[in-house]
Amino acid sequence: MRLITEESYDIQLTEGKDKAFYAVGIFSSAELENHNKRKYSRDILGREVNEIGKKIEKRSCWGELGHPPSPEINAEKIAILTEELEWKGNDVYGKAKILDTPMGKIAKTLVSEGRLGISSRGLGTVGDNGYVNEDFKLLTWDLVTDPSNDPSWVNGIYEGKEWKSNVEEYSDLNEVTIEEAQEKFFKYLSNFINELKKKIGEEK
Repeated sequence: MRLITEESYDIQLTEGKDKAFYAVGIFSSAELENHNKRKYSRDILGREVNEIGKKIEKRSCWGELGHPPSPEINAEKIAILTEELEWKGNDVYGKAKILDTPMGKIAKTLVSEGRLGISSRGLGTVGDNGYVNEDFKLLTWDLVTDPSNDPSWVNGIYEGKEWKSNVEEYSDLNEVTIEEAQEKFFKYLSNFINELKKKIGEEK
């Protein structure tokens, strides 16, 4: 299995009525050859979007800021929560809330100064015809800062590692509750503060 990411810059950052910021626009596309010379069939992408919908209902479709080095979600780097998905033709339009986490705050700063994109993250293999195979597993979407020369798709594949585990093992990969994410975040924050105090003490 390879970790596959596809980037899209067909999104807009908007402010909602609740004063929160959202990334809205095309998150993924079917039957379109991207710059990686890959295509996603409507059937396979549709199947995976339906599965992701279950995570959205549970409010557990977390995304990070930046390209991840592995399939797992790192609670310390969570920046967005995908809340809505909708098909328009062969495009998947999504809406993701930019969270008030450390990475989310960085994302908001970047938005005020420049431009961000959205990147799908999945596991799978690619056939000789360029189509992603049936073993594809869509995991989530992440915010990305890489510049793009194209308004939609850019080269975004990460193939530094082979993932030999069966894709079924990642069926609950992103099933993290809000409470669990908060617990991990506050644990990380507590450790960070303790290390900072320790460092300040040593400097004195």
